[in-house]
Amino acid sequence: MTIHHIYIKTGLAFAICLTISACKKFVEVAEPIDQISTEVVFQSDSKAASAVRGLYGEMVGSTGFFTSVLDFSGAVQISAGVSADEIALSSSSNQFNEFYTNAISSSNGVNEGSIWGPTYNVIYNTNAVIESLAKSPSVSATGKKQFTAEAKFVRAANYFYLVNLYGDVPMPTTTDYRLNATLPNVPTDQIYALILEDLKYAKDNLSPAYVGTQRLRANKYAAAALLARVYLYKKDWVNAEALATEVIDGAGKTMYDLEPDLNKTFLTSSKEVILQLQQPGTNLYTWDGYNFISSGTPQYPISDTLFNSFEVNDQRKTSWIKTNTLTIGNVPVNYNFPFKYKLNSGTGTTRTESMVFLRLSEVYLIRSEARTQQSKLTEAIADLDVIRKRAINTVPFPSTNPTIGKDALLDLIAHERFVELFTEVGHRWLDLKRTGKADEVLGKKPNWRPQAKLYPIPKSDIDKNPFLKQNPGYN
Repeated sequence: MTIHHIYIKTGLAFAICLTISACKKFVEVAEPIDQISTEVVFQSDSKAASAVRGLYGEMVGSTGFFTSVLDFSGAVQISAGVSADEIALSSSSNQFNEFYTNAISSSNGVNEGSIWGPTYNVIYNTNAVIESLAKSPSVSATGKKQFTAEAKFVRAANYFYLVNLYGDVPMPTTTDYRLNATLPNVPTDQIYALILEDLKYAKDNLSPAYVGTQRLRANKYAAAALLARVYLYKKDWVNAEALATEVIDGAGKTMYDLEPDLNKTFLTSSKEVILQLQQPGTNLYTWDGYNFISSGTPQYPISDTLFNSFEVNDQRKTSWIKTNTLTIGNVPVNYNFPFKYKLNSGTGTTRTESMVFLRLSEVYLIRSEARTQQSKLTEAIADLDVIRKRAINTVPFPSTNPTIGKDALLDLIAHERFVELFTEVGHRWLDLKRTGKADEVLGKKPNWRPQAKLYPIPKSDIDKNPFLKQNPGYN
């Protein structure tokens, strides 16, 4: 696959290239002026820590709006949102239109340059960190365990999105660029095996405590939460429930709790947050806020399907969605757009918002679904209503019917995931696919076809790698 960077940019302007000669051969460009060899970067715990911090930053970094918005920060949020039924486009000239109309070209620049390529860049750099830590004589044993666990967490997170967006994909686990350039597609089960291995290592070797004062680097519970999500996708209901319980009960409300005020859910001070990703630089806003918030016609309005899906008195509709009323031809027209993040401008050093990658609400919904699948309906209803009760301002609270059947309860959980997790890290798109509902729900969208459930592997990589196969329905 094409990997545009084989060095790591960190918050302290460190960068890694395994050797100068290999770097030049692989990317065919001059080495970065801020490049420092791995011998220097990994000669102390503090310098190794800066490289690891860079992995998180790389997931939400950008060198230019839209032209290179990296995976979780913008491209996945928007591409998945418009591929599903949660957000729309206000203009057919928008560069995400091929995703919206489910007619993505294998040469689509967003697909290649803002999702596929950057995600593999992060994976390559996690491999570089893991290898370099293993070889370093200077980093302490405690540091090696911590940093390796974090790198494996990040690698697992990126592979999770690759396998769910593209299906069978190459799975590089080393920095051998010659080997990586000719890797074939690997079956999804094999990729999931690596994801599980990495996350188990991370959970076993990370502390419950966070590094620093904010939740910007993975801890034991972040690994457990992502493991719970993976087990849910794998239909391993027992382990999904167990890992979710480890987060909900093991951490206790002293560490995590739902924020009673919905407007505080996505703040850096939120007790609901399990892991946030902070964009490098001095911008105070997230890419979500920058992309979604508008004073006029929003680029990415909330779909009518989502807007009309909220229950009566659901405060998420007013707290997490904002409406602009514009006059068009003397007729007032309402435009609704995502408003989970409140900032779309400003610079400084003290951030109040960072992109939420994992939060407690999702973990409750994971456990509710896993319990339902095991016919533990009473416990599943209790988890579901924890989320509903926080959102629905009705007295008395309309509790879920305790006599509800299994299939009907699964439908309610799917609905709750829709209205609770909309426009967050691709949940709706991935939910429709993993539950087998995509064809049914999205069948009326333009150009919908079953093959659209996977994005195309970039044609440029297909052309370069004779062992790489395209997904069905694309050329």
